[in-house]
Amino acid sequence: MWAPNYAGGYPFAGGEYESLPGTPGFADLDTTGDGTLTSFDDPYAPYYPGDDVVDWVGMSLYHWGNTYPWGESEMPEEGKFIDQLTGTYNGKNGNDSILPDFYTQYGVDHGKPVAIPETASLVQADIGDLRDLNIKRAWWEQVFDPVVHERFPQLRMVNWFEWNKMEPEVGAPVDWTVLENPTTKNEFTAALPDWYQYAPEPQTCGEPLS
Repeated sequence: MWAPNYAGGYPFAGGEYESLPGTPGFADLDTTGDGTLTSFDDPYAPYYPGDDVVDWVGMSLYHWGNTYPWGESEMPEEGKFIDQLTGTYNGKNGNDSILPDFYTQYGVDHGKPVAIPETASLVQADIGDLRDLNIKRAWWEQVFDPVVHERFPQLRMVNWFEWNKMEPEVGAPVDWTVLENPTTKNEFTAALPDWYQYAPEPQTCGEPLS
């Protein structure tokens, strides 16, 4: 599976591994050929290894919040999941409509099954159970929307990011989970669509390594 992150904010300038003019591979990333790496350059195609070595494509889609810097536990905007999947998002966190339509380009044009290998909504641990539930439910309702099933038949897999972890981008723990809180777990499992196909219960892997 080839699965980049959602490209909002690309080319992520200033990072440790930023690609600069004159460095190896820069010309491949500069898809506009203007000598600079900007949001107008294709954030996916230069990294695609080829149909002959890709069985599945995927894109991780999170609701990090509505505006950068992240850390606020905020309700997701209506339609955000589909808009990000199709490169049409234009909302509180800016206009990302310059991005390619990932689903069409790789799921339809390349004929690959599409996965969302990671998805969840940002909630900080101290906001209270009701607000926690409302934010997470608002996101999974977008992911489970029947329109997604009808409009995107190549979308074949969704994995919820079930982890409560320290996030460097936030500088604090983020509770991405839907199963740790019993009320949220019950609401989430009740909302799982009938048209999903579920894997069998995993077998135990034996004793953990010491």
